[in-house]
Amino acid sequence: MALLAVFLSHYWKPLMLSGLLAAALVYRATLVTERNAARAKVTEMTAQVTALQADNQAMKAAIDRQNAAVAQLKARADAELNVEAARQAAAQQAGLGAVRQAQQQASDLVAAPIDSNAGCAGAIRWGNAMAAELSAW
Repeated sequence: MALLAVFLSHYWKPLMLSGLLAAALVYRATLVTERNAARAKVTEMTAQVTALQADNQAMKAAIDRQNAAVAQLKARADAELNVEAARQAAAQQAGLGAVRQAQQQASDLVAAPIDSNAGCAGAIRWGNAMAAELSAW
C-alpha cells in the first residue's frame, strides 16, 4: 500500500492528464456518434417530407378533379331541373286550356236552346242540329 501511495504522489499529474485525455476522447466519440445519428435522422425525415409533399399534391389534384366532377353533375342536375320545370309549366298551361275549353263547352250546353216542352223529341232534334259541334268534344 505504501508503494502505491509513493507511486501516486510522484505520478498523479500525468495520471490525471491521461484520465482527462481519455474522458475527452470518450466524450468526442459520443458526440460524433450522436452527430452522425442526427444527420441520418435528418436525411430520413427530409425524404419523408418530400414524399408527403408529393402525396399532398396528388391529393389536392384528386380533390380538384372531384370538385370539378361535382360541379359538372350539379350543372347537369340544374339544367334537368329547369327542363322539368318548363315541361311542368307547359303541361299546366295545356291543362288549364283544356279546363277552360271544357268549362266553355259546359256553359254552352247549359245555355243551349233546347225546347223543354217538346220532351225527348225536342232534345233529339237539338242534338242532331248541333251534331258537328258536339262531335268535336
